[in-house]
Amino acid sequence: MSMLTLITAKRIILTALVLVVSIGWAQVNQTEIKLVRPFIGETDMSGDGQVGEVMSGLPKPLMVQVQNQQGVPVAEQEVRFSVLSEPSENVFTRKQAVLSDEIVKTDNSGYARVDLQVGGTVGEYRIIAQTCNESYIFSVTALHKRWYLMVIFGLAGGLCFFLFGLYYGSKGLRRMAGSSLREIVFNLTRRRILGVSIGMLITMIFQSSTATSVLLISFASTGLIGLSQALAVILGADVGTTFTAQILAFKLYDYALFIIIAGFLLMNAHKKVKDLGQAIFGFGLVFFAIKMVFETSAPLKYFPGFTETIVSFGNYPVLGIIISMIFTFLVHSSAATIGIAVGLAFSGLIGLQAAIPIILGANLGTSFSPLIASFKASIEARRVAIGHTLFKLLTVIILLPFLNVLTDLVSQTAAFLPRQIANAHTLINIFATALFLPFLKPYEKLLRRLIPERPADKLKIAPIYLDDTILDAPAMALAQAHREVLHMGDLVLDMFAKSLPVFINNDKEARKIVAMADDKVDSLEKNITAYLTKMSASELSPELSRRNVALFYVINDLEHIGDIISKSLMSYTKKKIDNNLMFSEQGLAEISEFHQQVYHGLRKAMAALSTWDKDLAQQVVDCREFGNVRLQELHNAHLQRLRAGLKESIDTSTIHLDFIADLERINFHCAKIGFAVLQALSQTPIVFNSKEIS
Repeated sequence: MSMLTLITAKRIILTALVLVVSIGWAQVNQTEIKLVRPFIGETDMSGDGQVGEVMSGLPKPLMVQVQNQQGVPVAEQEVRFSVLSEPSENVFTRKQAVLSDEIVKTDNSGYARVDLQVGGTVGEYRIIAQTCNESYIFSVTALHKRWYLMVIFGLAGGLCFFLFGLYYGSKGLRRMAGSSLREIVFNLTRRRILGVSIGMLITMIFQSSTATSVLLISFASTGLIGLSQALAVILGADVGTTFTAQILAFKLYDYALFIIIAGFLLMNAHKKVKDLGQAIFGFGLVFFAIKMVFETSAPLKYFPGFTETIVSFGNYPVLGIIISMIFTFLVHSSAATIGIAVGLAFSGLIGLQAAIPIILGANLGTSFSPLIASFKASIEARRVAIGHTLFKLLTVIILLPFLNVLTDLVSQTAAFLPRQIANAHTLINIFATALFLPFLKPYEKLLRRLIPERPADKLKIAPIYLDDTILDAPAMALAQAHREVLHMGDLVLDMFAKSLPVFINNDKEARKIVAMADDKVDSLEKNITAYLTKMSASELSPELSRRNVALFYVINDLEHIGDIISKSLMSYTKKKIDNNLMFSEQGLAEISEFHQQVYHGLRKAMAALSTWDKDLAQQVVDCREFGNVRLQELHNAHLQRLRAGLKESIDTSTIHLDFIADLERINFHCAKIGFAVLQALSQTPIVFNSKEIS
């Protein structure tokens, strides 16, 4: 063997040995290396689980640490980073995720870090870091640009859809109920259980315990129902409002668009099913709103700050109650607050322990709007509103120490969290009803002592029957307006009845009272006109429309009669008193007789309006001619006394003639009231005094 061959063989053997040793050493090192998530203190520094916006870099780099088996950092170790998976749309749009480096060497602390810019599509991104046989997978989430604005607008839009859908759907239900709802309310009995049942029914129709409470306050103002009756109905209303939450807990939001389409088709199919279609359409919007809350709030779960805030409602329930109470008061709907809570539950963003304080706050907040509305109403209405608020407040105070027990109890009622929240809402209100219902009588006495009647309460001139919350139920709203017009008629009748004794007896103080009463009449005329105008903007049936127009004419005539009494008859009385005038016995008797005849005509006109009686209305219209004839007779009789030179007749001639002329004017307006009733009851135009009054 030559020397060259021997040297070559030695080199080959030496190279092989070096190679074997190198491979063995590498394998030893390889088994000793591991990839770990870096922590500083208790803070995870890996960047795993981050959330960023599309086509933007993440707030923190992705970072791993290379260690040996003894946990000592390994420097200068190569780590390869690559995108393991991303939304497939990125490939088609060529907006893929980009890493700042693919191969990174660890620093002296064993850290290898890389920056990531996520792609152009919302979704999950997975990045893998590899070295030797070790690997670690990062998971990050990409959201829309300015996602927080989308969350804000989505929640606000969902709330708007929810409130509008609730309002629009309940409007259809109220139209379906029509006059029957009015009969149910007007025929309340003193039995408490029946009152609770009626409160539940009304609230299911109105879809708002706030609206029911305001309605009850207006009824209490009128004396239509007593304080304990109103409180029983309100307790039922609180239970009835939980019906909405129970429906929302069903996963019907997936079918929201189908429900909306079905409702829209029914609305436009036939008049008979229009109200039903409107109700379905409205509640379809409610479920669509829940879907919006569910979807737009989903990004919030990636942010520990938000979830920690929600969890704090359970740890600090008073905070949750206050925030929920304020929000409910601002949106005037406890159903909206509970609906948002249910939507967050669908997203997994809220637990039962945090939801219960929200429910308690919503229950308390929903009592504030009726409370504010009662300030302008009667003392009885204030008692109802304050009693309602105390119900809610006492319920919160009683349950607050037992929230953990209540949470455990409710958690056993269902496995599904949204259903648990709905059940909690129902159980809390049933508990309050069972707690307070047996004590309504002593509770009523307590309220009367706490809120005594003030002298100023007797001087209120605001309408007592008008209620804007029922304008969407035309039959009921018209009935309330009708009652307010009759109330106005009673005031005018009282003024007219007192005008003659004041005139005869020269009563200065009574004259001022009668004259000032016209301010009440004018105030009612203004408020009723505004109310009827709002009502006429709604879709009214032909019958309701005719009656609406009739009431416009009636209040106009009543206002004219009030003006005649206060500005004319009381003015003549003042002249009579100031000038110490004396009427002849015959002249005064004629005035008294004519006054009594006109008074009976006005009473008959109001009776015809009260009952919408066609025969009575016709009798009032027929009195028009009697007034003209009687005025002429009295005028001639007075002229005869003047010719006879009777001093009293000469001194009082102007006042006498003006007084009987104004009595005839009042009689004319009575006839117009009767004619307005006839017009409301007839489907064809009627002629009055050879002139058609439309």
